[in-house]
Amino acid sequence: MLLFHNTGTVSKKLTIVAATINEIQPLQEYFQKEAVRHSATHFQLGEIEIDIHITGVGLLHTTYSLMEYLSDHKPDAWIQIGIGGAFDTSLEMEQVYLIESEVLVDFGAEDKDGNIINQFQLGWMTDEYPYSDEKLQCPYLPIQTAIPVASGMTTIHSHGFIKNIEKISEGLHGQIENMEGAGFFYVSLMKQIPFWSFRCISNYVESRNKDRWKIDAAIKNLNQKIILVLNDQLLIEQLFV
Repeated sequence: MLLFHNTGTVSKKLTIVAATINEIQPLQEYFQKEAVRHSATHFQLGEIEIDIHITGVGLLHTTYSLMEYLSDHKPDAWIQIGIGGAFDTSLEMEQVYLIESEVLVDFGAEDKDGNIINQFQLGWMTDEYPYSDEKLQCPYLPIQTAIPVASGMTTIHSHGFIKNIEKISEGLHGQIENMEGAGFFYVSLMKQIPFWSFRCISNYVESRNKDRWKIDAAIKNLNQKIILVLNDQLLIEQLFV
């Protein structure tokens, strides 16, 4: 049952961002059944007007796609959802995490030992806005939520070679590996759009073995969690600051 009711007030505009249609398909099917459908990607859920935007996979696609979207749309807030690999093996498989920060991994220079000197160590970037503690941090995290929080790290490719994984652990990194988060965080912070990002663990970052991945279960849990978030009025109102 929806917690939002039509009170005649102006709708809040919310965009749900995902890299692929597969990661958001269950949510879109939910909207088609429970929300007012204006188009294939535009819905009204109570007092929230919702767009679905698919960016494509990777940092470049995400950043360009978001900027193109903002040229024609003015969301009051947006939410990124997706699956990711747990670099921190203490995180729970198939669990949904609210991402508190993102870092761009492997961006810098490689030294003679194969280690990466990151952009801050090189002096290419300073620890000033939109960075804080050398991370892109979300300043819009809800005050209270039962959803566990974790940090993200954005990579150009998913890692599956143990020696490289070990090298990353010695430098600037996050708990959940993905390929879009830093682009979403950067655009959100620079454009001052309130945002949340959610990732569900589909695999551990280890020697590549797709037989151990839980992609379908992660997508199912992710979409179920987002449906609960959207229907939690006290929680979702914290996003529209």
